[in-house]
Amino acid sequence: MSTSAKLVTIGLAGTFASGKDSLGRFLEEKHNIKHISTSDIVRTYAQEKYGSIERPVLYKMANELRDTRGANILTKLALELYESYRESYPAGVCVSGFRAWAEAAEIKKHGGIIVFTDAPVKTRYIRTIKRVRDGESFNTFEEFQAREARENGEVNSEFSVAGIKPRADIVLDNDAPLEEFLAQAEKALGLSK
Repeated sequence: MSTSAKLVTIGLAGTFASGKDSLGRFLEEKHNIKHISTSDIVRTYAQEKYGSIERPVLYKMANELRDTRGANILTKLALELYESYRESYPAGVCVSGFRAWAEAAEIKKHGGIIVFTDAPVKTRYIRTIKRVRDGESFNTFEEFQAREARENGEVNSEFSVAGIKPRADIVLDNDAPLEEFLAQAEKALGLSK
């Protein structure tokens, strides 16, 4: 790797089903920026400790990690994990799925930028119906909204996805077809040619 190449560090937060993982995969596939999901890290720890990756177990595990190792532990672990991928992905790292400002601040501490993805709530509800993920089955739109309210926390809370949005460097609205959203993100990140 050339010493003049600048390492890209992106923190990717956003509302539920707003395109974080789609953008992360795109950055990895097209721009050689390694995508690491903090949710995957929590799943690994939960499976090892509890033998389960059910949503309540994941919440418990994430909170245990934060309580015992600090509020920024998930992004710290993701950035440490990136070091094992750095040779294969020299362009940089995109860390997604964090839910607290302390985690975003860890990205900023490493010279990174924070990107926040969002989309209208009905659009995101429809996306969750179409995809299958652990613990993501909703019988009604109201059930989806209730879960989102629990996960987003209070805007002024330090554990709040909504609290990250006003401090993000880039805010992306993902209400367009996927290709348009990815092109918008690429342009906003200065990666389009």
